[in-house]
Amino acid sequence: MDRETIKKVAYTLGKILGFLGLIFVLYKLSTEYTLESFYTKLAAFTSSIPLLIFLNLLSSLIGIYVWHLMLKGYAKKEFDYLSSYYYFAKTEIAKYLPGNLFHFIGRQALASKLLISQVEMAKISLLFTLLLAVGTLIAATLFALLADTIGIKIKATLCFVTVAAVAGVLFAYPTFTKSQKLSFAFTLAFSIALQGVILALIIGYQIDSINFGLFAQTASIYILSWLIGFVTPGASGGLGVREGAFIAIANFVHLSISSEVIIF
Repeated sequence: MDRETIKKVAYTLGKILGFLGLIFVLYKLSTEYTLESFYTKLAAFTSSIPLLIFLNLLSSLIGIYVWHLMLKGYAKKEFDYLSSYYYFAKTEIAKYLPGNLFHFIGRQALASKLLISQVEMAKISLLFTLLLAVGTLIAATLFALLADTIGIKIKATLCFVTVAAVAGVLFAYPTFTKSQKLSFAFTLAFSIALQGVILALIIGYQIDSINFGLFAQTASIYILSWLIGFVTPGASGGLGVREGAFIAIANFVHLSISSEVIIF
């Protein structure tokens, strides 16, 4: 089987998984809630929404700053962070279009403005994607280590995979030093960790009590499921795949939270 055929098969499988995942989420919502009960539950989050939006924005600002630093490593003219933020944020929306690649295409348009070649811009996008995946593993592993409800074998596996991923990315792209790439990875890990915190807070608001171990476990599972959705080709923004992965991992580790809370 040649490379193009493999790509087409992987892309098609990703689209199927994404579609099935969305169907699964909608099905679960329809069995757990009526439209009225769903809106009633959503209304209970009114007071917490500003905090969740702030954390989400902070996560984006931090992640985009890493991309900005990477651009500066290749750019042949001066530019400010707001320029990077504008292009990244605007094109990020395209990630949720079918194909899961239009955000990369949109960012290529910035290359000529910064005197960066199209090949160099493609390299930046690839490195950022690799570092984002590594940062996600770091964040998920750190939360898992803090969760006393996750078994030692799973923790050891996550540690091994994360160390291997960090070691691998350190030897890629000689344009940046190892210390720079390590700094990028851990900054992105913090950015992604905030996403895990957001999800854990949303779950915490729904149940009577949540201890730190359960909070950390929930954050770790969400971050891992986000990574699965992120790396699945063809899944628009990981939609569907991410939610399905979260439920699957939660069931595997016997997470003591009901499915309707997770789906919500």
